[in-house]
Amino acid sequence: MRDGDATAPRWFREATAVPAEERVIPVEDCRIHYLAWGERGRPGLVFVHGGAAHAHWWSFIAPLFLREYRVVAIDLSGHGDSGRRAAGYPRDTWAREVRAVSQDAGFDGPPIVIGHSRGGSVAITAAAAFGEQLAGAVILDSPVRRPDPEAVEGAHGKSFRNPKV
Repeated sequence: MRDGDATAPRWFREATAVPAEERVIPVEDCRIHYLAWGERGRPGLVFVHGGAAHAHWWSFIAPLFLREYRVVAIDLSGHGDSGRRAAGYPRDTWAREVRAVSQDAGFDGPPIVIGHSRGGSVAITAAAAFGEQLAGAVILDSPVRRPDPEAVEGAHGKSFRNPKV
């Protein structure tokens, strides 16, 4: 469905017609791109995309919040128009990117972070690490549970062994 497609719902056509401000900031030697809609000095919403996605996935929904909020959508490193990292993409690095974008966006007070799928796990990580700097977190289509024992052991360099008979 194209933005100007007459078969698209009116709300969709209107939302995607709202231009976004494009911003880039450095986070730990990586270029992080994000989109912003609305006036600086308003409460903030930070949208975090899922895996293999990008900030523009929020272009049809972000403008719907502009009456009350300044809204931003991040391209996590390794995605969209953000830079790539040689050392990989741990969630805590992405959480620091979310925090940096939140600090740069010009919000009035701490923002609400909204994450979908992989972005939901990033939002959980950001809330756990920087909760005092956030007004809340909304998690969409992401599992919220304790890690299984195998994952915990693997993270500590241990692994379960096959039992001997």
